[in-house]
Amino acid sequence: MAIIGKGVPSYSFADATGTIRRFSSPNDVISSLDSDLETTIALVASGGTTFLSPILGRLGGIICLDGTLRSHLAIVSREFEVPCLVGTELITDVADGTTVTLAIEDGAGVVYEAAQTEEPSSPADVGDAWWAYIRRVGDEIAVKDFDVTVSPAALDALIAEELTDDRLDDLIQHMGRAFKPEITRRSGFTSELFPMLPYMSMSVIEDFHSYAERVAIIDEAMPAEELGRRLREGPNKVSPLWIWMIGYHFLCGRECLIKMGKLAPGDRREDIRTVVDFWRRLTLAHRGDGTLDYKDARFTNRYLSGNVVDELTGGAQVLDPSTSKALKRLNATVSGYSFLYFCDSRVGICDSGPYPRSGTRQTIVRDYLSLAPSSWAYPWAEDLAPTYVGLTMALTFDRTVFTEFEINDWGTTFTEPDQLLASVDEAAVYGHRADGTRELLAPESWAEVAVDLSRWHMTLYQRFAAMSRKERILAATTMYTSGLRPFAAVAGVTDRIDWTMAPDTLALYPDPLDDDDRAAEIFGSALVANGLPGSFSPIR
Repeated sequence: MAIIGKGVPSYSFADATGTIRRFSSPNDVISSLDSDLETTIALVASGGTTFLSPILGRLGGIICLDGTLRSHLAIVSREFEVPCLVGTELITDVADGTTVTLAIEDGAGVVYEAAQTEEPSSPADVGDAWWAYIRRVGDEIAVKDFDVTVSPAALDALIAEELTDDRLDDLIQHMGRAFKPEITRRSGFTSELFPMLPYMSMSVIEDFHSYAERVAIIDEAMPAEELGRRLREGPNKVSPLWIWMIGYHFLCGRECLIKMGKLAPGDRREDIRTVVDFWRRLTLAHRGDGTLDYKDARFTNRYLSGNVVDELTGGAQVLDPSTSKALKRLNATVSGYSFLYFCDSRVGICDSGPYPRSGTRQTIVRDYLSLAPSSWAYPWAEDLAPTYVGLTMALTFDRTVFTEFEINDWGTTFTEPDQLLASVDEAAVYGHRADGTRELLAPESWAEVAVDLSRWHMTLYQRFAAMSRKERILAATTMYTSGLRPFAAVAGVTDRIDWTMAPDTLALYPDPLDDDDRAAEIFGSALVANGLPGSFSPIR
């Protein structure tokens, strides 16, 4: 379905589908008195309620081109429980008889026009529309409505398409436009333990030096699209964030090297194609709907199937003040542990969703992906032995309590009001064991899990505290540059890949990448203050 308008919902209603009928005068209303109006969506210009009063309670829905939530029409439509959008902007003229759906998405009202069913789009048509979407610019933070309906057959065709030079350039520019405002509005890159700009710059440069060869080995053993399909079968496998990082970190490294004068935009084009195409196919298969990023999907990612989400929420407990406090304490404890485990980075935590439940209720699935030795093979985690190697939380809430709701491309949820867990009223917590099994954790055990992780947190903290500055930079660089290891493990090729750091990367340490200011200047000017419309240079 295509979005043809947006407005303000007068209350939180379920989707309403019907046919448009314009009401421009009292005679239009009078002539409809004997009609069945249950599937009629009235299109009116004014927010006054008296105009529609003889039929208002019988309508299937209302689209009003004027008005606010304080308008009479908005107030009375709530009382009658008639789905209503006020202050609606339609992007096209809508004829009487057009079938539309009124919906609420992320708190905003949306008007969808029903897709034409007599001639379904061919995969080739979908491909053309998809690449046209990729080439569009979007708003000031590169948000643009994803208006392409991608069937399973069309998705397979998209994945199979050749990534020509023109398409590669289009895709890199789309990624650059999406990335630049996000990196700009991120929190500051500071840490008392880890010199963040040195290790971030060094790690993305290493990804550029090493990823093409590593990706080729993985892709040969298991094509990216097959990996993507396997990794969407359940939670706590490889998060969407680590998939996202494959393409974006690689291109960040390329841009830093261009900034340093060690690479020209047209250099290593085939390496760029290899990595970006792997990322494209992996992402399309994993997300399954034709989108590439959370931002493409209006800051959502619903990669888990409805059956999986039903299974996760099936173990949920209704929270009381005591269990709500225990959940918050567990979440805070495991968050702190995960940030330390991943060298003051958020990449061990990833939210997906929000998944719609009944009515206005939604669920976020939060994964803590590694708490113990894992396929990332971090040296500092070799002897850690917490009870669970990962945790998954299914967090359910009423969406209407938030005026803003966003999950960004780092898998982090931002809301207004800004305390998500304060509004969670049902939760299920699952512990994952090293043998691949998971178990539902009773609320009485949440405190025990938090205490267990706190003990291992101190062990890990002392380990990092004893390191020198150089050791911490190299440890954190290792953390990021091990990003392909989980994918190699699924493909069964971990032992076939050389995981040592490239000499060209090591040559940049300590000069210039041991210097915080110089590393910040390289990273910032390459990706933000670069005079480009996005973060990434074209390939030609």
